[in-house]
Amino acid sequence: MKRKRRNSNNSGQALIITSLIITMLLLSTAYYVFEIEKNVTGNSTSIDYAFMATKLSTLNTVVSALANVSNGGNPSVLRASLSRLVSAVESHSYDGESRLLFKPLNSSPYQDGIEIAWESNGLGISSAHVSLSLNASGPSLSYYSEYAVNVTTALTLQGSFTGNDSEKTVNATCRVYDEQGFALAKDITVLYQNETDGPWIPVSPVDTLNVIDYGNGTYSLSFNVYAQNVLEISAQVHDTRDIFVMANATCNIV
Repeated sequence: MKRKRRNSNNSGQALIITSLIITMLLLSTAYYVFEIEKNVTGNSTSIDYAFMATKLSTLNTVVSALANVSNGGNPSVLRASLSRLVSAVESHSYDGESRLLFKPLNSSPYQDGIEIAWESNGLGISSAHVSLSLNASGPSLSYYSEYAVNVTTALTLQGSFTGNDSEKTVNATCRVYDEQGFALAKDITVLYQNETDGPWIPVSPVDTLNVIDYGNGTYSLSFNVYAQNVLEISAQVHDTRDIFVMANATCNIV
């Protein structure tokens, strides 16, 4: 079916550029503070801050890359974005030396760090997973850390319908999750299919679609359609990070 994703060259690339700008600002500030404070205090507070900034920059980079890929971008953008992050980290080490290594997960269902699984069983997943190691040394302090970054947006969909042989009322529940728990949708597009292998028809919000947002990642969807056969429905969602995910489900009669 046709997926109503945003243009990856617009929203996805803009997110990557924004992420890199944030990365440069975080690293510049963190390492500047480290450079100043290490000569005054001699403790590790500022270097801890510098590496927290690095980890936050890694998260921003993975989020922006997954948003790009899920909206139709090339999966290679994850490696390319992380390579730019490595260059930023290693060039902001001042008189010390930093090494940032990354390894995208290559274990099923991930391929080169990316999992895109939009199923017809009511479940959709867009995910990225990367393992990293950070090694830094300087005149007075050294630091080593291994960590992983997982970014996931998942969607569940289930529905039922009532009505006669032609006009039906569809009621569905859509739930959105991220790697920390429930998540919020920025937008939801609903489509239906009223015949096997037939065209997917968008449900117009102006005409029939009613969406109730419960504020906890759960959305109630209801609409009226003219259909004779068992209905297939689809929910297509962008979360607040602009990551796209979709799921299809078969409605049961009640």
